Amino acid sequence: MPQGNFDLHKTISDAHDEALKKRGIANILIAGKTGVGKSTLINTVFQGRMAATGQGRPVTQSTKKITKEGVPISIYDTKGLEVKDYKPILDELMQFVKITNNNTDPQQHIHVAWICVAEGARRVEEAEISLAKSLSEMMPVIVVITTASSDQGFKNIVSDLFPFARNVIRVNSVPLELDGGTIIPAHGLHDLIEFISLYTTHPIPSSPAI
Repeated sequence: MPQGNFDLHKTISDAHDEALKKRGIANILIAGKTGVGKSTLINTVFQGRMAATGQGRPVTQSTKKITKEGVPISIYDTKGLEVKDYKPILDELMQFVKITNNNTDPQQHIHVAWICVAEGARRVEEAEISLAKSLSEMMPVIVVITTASSDQGFKNIVSDLFPFARNVIRVNSVPLELDGGTIIPAHGLHDLIEFISLYTTHPIPSSPAI
């Protein structure tokens, strides 16, 4: 790997670690269509091949909880949203969230949802909007525009389509090399993690290293 890319990765990694140490305990639900980059985002948050290797504890037939020792974040990875038949997936997910958030311990609640929309697709499905709207009635929703390399006004379109979302954040989880050798650096993850602080109330000790 070229030295320049290595230094960039280390800078992002250090910022990522610092942001995590400052956050409270956060449980995040991540959802979106199959192929939008959820697994890449999860693996980047945990700095390992967590989703790619199927790690995680199943909590329903279509949702698993992914954790890593020393990281104060749990991610509930949901089944890819099938646009043609999303209603059963949506119903099961809503039922799971209701049960989870009825727990008397707020640290066990799902605190925020990340709805992933791929920038490269340049389109938003009604199923994605419906899912985000339903979740927004139960928790803060952040729309994550994944594989973000060329906005061209797409973020504004997404913001208009998801007026109930608390924020829209463009994220490129890993450096992306385009034809001709142009590299789009990883970006947006630090902002995404920092935003979690608004919805967590149980700060972790600053001493343990992540």
